[in-house]
Amino acid sequence: MAEQQDHILVVEDEPITRDQLVSYFEDEGFKVTSTGSGDEVLPIVMDSDVILVLLDIKLPGKDGLTLTREIRTQSDIGIILVTSKQEQIDRILGLESGADDYVTKPFDPWELLSRARNLIRRVHIQQKQRRKNPKGLSDAEQRRARTRSLQEPKQ
Repeated sequence: MAEQQDHILVVEDEPITRDQLVSYFEDEGFKVTSTGSGDEVLPIVMDSDVILVLLDIKLPGKDGLTLTREIRTQSDIGIILVTSKQEQIDRILGLESGADDYVTKPFDPWELLSRARNLIRRVHIQQKQRRKNPKGLSDAEQRRARTRSLQEPKQ
């Protein structure tokens, strides 16, 4: 089961595939929002608690690669491209655009669920680390800062 109803956005223009994905992830305990249009994605991502986007590449409005780049400039949420584009160059372009993973149709629902859960786990870890380290310092920088603060004379 998903922890605390993790929120997934399914972006798929094919209604049957979209409905199957929504149903499958809801049955596994996730909160799911869906859309068939690329133009609706950014407002949903920016105005909600979405932690993962399952994103088709070929969409009406903005395409999935453009959306991946735009989401990446504003957020570190998980992005899995779920698409029928199977050429190696498409995979490379998708990953280079900022996607975390790339799954081709037809896909095995259990594999997609496993990939989604693993990515959500990593996003939660990153978010937790960011809360602990809001300045974005590396581990080494954090250790140096702690050492300096301990060495400074107390007034």
